[in-house]
Amino acid sequence: MRRLRLFLVVLVVLAFAAAAGAQFDTATVVGVVRDASGGVVPDAKVTLTNTATGVSVTRTTNSEGLYEFVTVRPGVYIVTAEKSGFAVALADNVQVQVAARQRVDLQMAVGAISEQILVTGISPLIETDTSQRGQVITGAQTQALPLNGREYSALALLTTGVRQSALNRSTNGTPREGAFNVNGLRSVFNNFLIDGVDNNAYGTSNQGFSNQVMQPPPDAVGEFRVVTNNQSAEYGRAAGATVNVSYKSGTNQLHGDAWEFNRNTTLNASGYFTPPSGEKPPLQRNQFGGVVGGPLVRNKAFFFGDYEGFRQDRKVTSFGTIPAAAQKSGVLPLDIRDPRTGVVFAAGTSIPMTGLARKVLSGLPDPNLPGAANNYSILQDFTNHSNKAGGKIDLQISPTTSMFGRYGWRDLETIDQALLPLPSGGAGNGTIYARNKQLVAGATYTPSDRSLLEVRFGWSNTQAGKNPPALGSTSALDAFGISGLPTDARISGGLPTQLITGYSDLGRQATNPQWQYPTVWNPKLNYTWTMGRQSLKAGYEFQKIDVEVMDVNPLYGRDSYTGQFTRPAGAAANNIYNLADFMLGLRAQYALSNALVAQMRRQMHFTYLQDDVRLNDKLTVNLGLRYEYATPMWEADNVLSNFDPASRTMLLAKDGSISDRALVNPDRNNFGPRLGLAYSLMPKTVLRGGWGIGYVHNQRTGAADLLPINGPQVINAVVNQTNPADASFRTTEQGYPAGLTDPSTFNPLTANISFIPRDYHSGRVQSWFASVQREFGPSMLFDAAYVGNAADDLVLIGNYNQASPNNAAGTIPLQARRPIPTFSDITYVFNGGKSRYNALQLKYEWRLRSSVTMLSSLTLSRARDNGAQSLENQNGNFPGPQDFNNLGAEYGIGAYNQPYNSTTSFVWSLPIGRGRAWGANMSPALDAIVGGWELAGINTVTPGEPVTLVYSPAAAFQVSGIQQDFRGANNYRPNVTCDPYAASGSQSITNWFNKDCVVIPTNPSQPFGNAGRNTVRGPNFWSIDLAAVKRVRIAGESRVELRVEAFNLFDRVNFTPPNGNRSAGGFGTITSTYDPRQVQIGVKVQW
Repeated sequence: MRRLRLFLVVLVVLAFAAAAGAQFDTATVVGVVRDASGGVVPDAKVTLTNTATGVSVTRTTNSEGLYEFVTVRPGVYIVTAEKSGFAVALADNVQVQVAARQRVDLQMAVGAISEQILVTGISPLIETDTSQRGQVITGAQTQALPLNGREYSALALLTTGVRQSALNRSTNGTPREGAFNVNGLRSVFNNFLIDGVDNNAYGTSNQGFSNQVMQPPPDAVGEFRVVTNNQSAEYGRAAGATVNVSYKSGTNQLHGDAWEFNRNTTLNASGYFTPPSGEKPPLQRNQFGGVVGGPLVRNKAFFFGDYEGFRQDRKVTSFGTIPAAAQKSGVLPLDIRDPRTGVVFAAGTSIPMTGLARKVLSGLPDPNLPGAANNYSILQDFTNHSNKAGGKIDLQISPTTSMFGRYGWRDLETIDQALLPLPSGGAGNGTIYARNKQLVAGATYTPSDRSLLEVRFGWSNTQAGKNPPALGSTSALDAFGISGLPTDARISGGLPTQLITGYSDLGRQATNPQWQYPTVWNPKLNYTWTMGRQSLKAGYEFQKIDVEVMDVNPLYGRDSYTGQFTRPAGAAANNIYNLADFMLGLRAQYALSNALVAQMRRQMHFTYLQDDVRLNDKLTVNLGLRYEYATPMWEADNVLSNFDPASRTMLLAKDGSISDRALVNPDRNNFGPRLGLAYSLMPKTVLRGGWGIGYVHNQRTGAADLLPINGPQVINAVVNQTNPADASFRTTEQGYPAGLTDPSTFNPLTANISFIPRDYHSGRVQSWFASVQREFGPSMLFDAAYVGNAADDLVLIGNYNQASPNNAAGTIPLQARRPIPTFSDITYVFNGGKSRYNALQLKYEWRLRSSVTMLSSLTLSRARDNGAQSLENQNGNFPGPQDFNNLGAEYGIGAYNQPYNSTTSFVWSLPIGRGRAWGANMSPALDAIVGGWELAGINTVTPGEPVTLVYSPAAAFQVSGIQQDFRGANNYRPNVTCDPYAASGSQSITNWFNKDCVVIPTNPSQPFGNAGRNTVRGPNFWSIDLAAVKRVRIAGESRVELRVEAFNLFDRVNFTPPNGNRSAGGFGTITSTYDPRQVQIGVKVQW
């Protein structure tokens, strides 16, 4: 550690420069003071005054007439310059934005100091002093635009290159707030900051369903900036976007808001899909809260607080596939052969079901829709209750010292109804809970007008997890006679997971229960100083991340029926045979794990030095270097193990070095240079460009990279069965063998272990862009850019012990085909991923004072990769390959590829009413009706979601026993023999694909199809959201705001992606849509 500390100190002293930028969540105001002849004015006193708080700071121009203010809070300012012999130069209404480097040049004329030369409304759109690429979303936009769910982070989608992640487009569950893909990268690559302090959710899985610890309501957000490329060397930790939020502060005036937003079934459209009853899917939502802020001591101390509650009960039309009534009694439409006896049961006759199967099937409802697939539909209930609040104190101790503190909390509980009822059903998330707390403090000290020191500290804690609906109900032994399962009250209850290929899941969700409790300590400091035309900044940040995690699964058993053991020789494959296997208790695989609560530990160190050099009046150069070191994760009590491929044994962690404890070598090679420039080609035209390297240290991979969840301390027992006639074949009714998950009897032949190579390291992303900005007309900006990135050494998950394909007859057992015969499946987390992104990004922005704001973004792009992020791999995408031995075949269209994205937003205060262009002198009564109106809207047009065609192989075709994609399951894909889309005349939501052109392999020796990744798409998406706002003044500055918001205003049917699993009976069908039109009524009181 001493060597590391010395290295970091030397780095801070010697590293040369970095892309200059803002101080934490604040901004920098720079400029030059000239006289009327154009000569510079040295030694002029420049004062920057916040119009809301009255706080002022001063600087003196240097010999070149330059000045610079750092750590400027976003807001409205007055900038003055004064010197004996000159009239005061004053710039009024200077809009300073978060994380900006804003130029305010002043010109002084000869005259008395009592005179003023006034320039009003300085807020240039072009960026002449910074090379980072991004977008500012102002506080006015945040409060005015229609926000579905009132999530401020949703407005990041207004930025070029930003795509909404499929994680945040859930139609039958809880969306993940703050999940979006930037420039083709994984959403976990993004970095969230509030008040300059880390705000990232560090749960190892999806619990909490947010990428942030705190999600302030829009009324508590001053503004925020999304930096998508070439960010300052001050920012890192991840290689995607940085979302920098400025939390509101109090001012010298007492202000507050209180609001209530309501949606209900009556106001909403019915939607395309309705249940068999014809009932309109009900929705009841209430969002309510308020903010208040003001002075504690005028010009010295201020407070701000916020609270918001959310209550929602929503039902959506959901579909499933279940056996027909006759099939539940054992009467199947095909001949069924019992492989143990050779007896064939003719089609239409009852087969001798096990008592377990009979009880489970009798507990299922009958289909309520025709057909063999998607034949059951209900209104599935989803409830969401949450409360969140925050408070902030700002102190101006002296002209050189300021401090602030903030505390926030959030409490969430959602309940997802299972598609199929208990006791035979119960799959799904069940109850999800999240409890977040965050404490932030900061101080700024200005020892001179050429230097500044900032210190900040953040602490956050999250307790989040989920529990299945059947938890605590009658045990599997008592209810179904299944033995060998745990009796622990935290785990027990209900039917173990029953996976029958072609049918909806029965029993519990296999990954439930689980929890993750991360705690993060985050101190950081920055030091800034100026020298002539240079602005230099150095900083250090430390993160200590402790996570209590219990993410072992399946804790209560998982049985899979994929073998088609009951299919007679020569018969074509059919999912009926999987159902028959279940009826006879012939499971192809059973799995069970023992629980372990791990105490994960990790530390991260970041340091940087940056330098803004304004070489001349036209050219600013940003150079920089950042160093990042993130330790590998270790367990507090050394309960951790790793596979050693050299000795083919399990290594156990021990006290000693980080390598001894983590069993992965530390990666100390992460240097991130940054280079950028801004060149003013003409007074209103600037050329900008940049290049930089960032690193990815945090992965949300579920349990795959948690080495405590590994043998021998955790037994992920997986038993594959291929021949029901063998004496060792264990039927479902026989339950689970005693001691199957006993660590003292660890057997690598029946356990799925994990392996992370010793040289595992952080992924690297190179990003670059070149752009031209042109300001024209009244406050209009056009920006055109080429943007690209190249990511390497990203995380993939595969099976290190993948078996060779079977023989043509399919008679070789899986274990006999493995390269390491003494081990079963080995989940392998490795640096095998890569992605490439290229885009043309166009932006038009118009800010006409406070009356009109428009932002139109168009992105034309292509993203390619060889694997998706774990837990962000919808629509057939996997975080691993189809064939571990042929990674090259995986490279293709990426899961986050979006060929085009057109998003336009506007806010328009109608120029009608008292004091407006039209009707300036109208009566107060008339003004109360026709005055004070505002319209705001967002128009979004994108292609449909990409889909990877897959199939579920029978046992003879399998090369792995791993079934969960987040543990390295193979991405089996079919063969495509012609155009996979149905002909245009016959394509519909029940026939999206041409089934004859998508063929499941029939030769067990060739299980890997030729279908590429993401080669097909679902229907295109288009939605317009609109808000109409009426403001009525009550008295003084108090007013009432009435809002009507319509999401998907024209009720366009936006279908979700089609089913891409060729093995499913519903292949090529679409059974859900994104939300139909929903109308929200809001009332807000402002004072």
